[in-house]
Amino acid sequence: MPVVRFEAADSPEETAIGEGLTRVARAAGRLRVDTSVGKYAVAHADGCGVCGAAVETGDSFYLDSDADEVLCDAHGRERREEAD
Repeated sequence: MPVVRFEAADSPEETAIGEGLTRVARAAGRLRVDTSVGKYAVAHADGCGVCGAAVETGDSFYLDSDADEVLCDAHGRERREEAD
């Protein structure tokens, strides 16, 4: 599956997603349902899987469902470029 970029986190714990992204979030083990941010959300409270940087409200971040990792903007761009 592709490395998906999210424009802005809704909170430090999770970000609302549409139904079209539930498959990707589920594959990564990060799908949450009926949350405070929306019906479906991707969990990212553990931060970047490479450097541990927290994903704060408003931050862009990536989800690599093949590696089951959330990535900060810098590491996500690198991972996406490697995948291409």
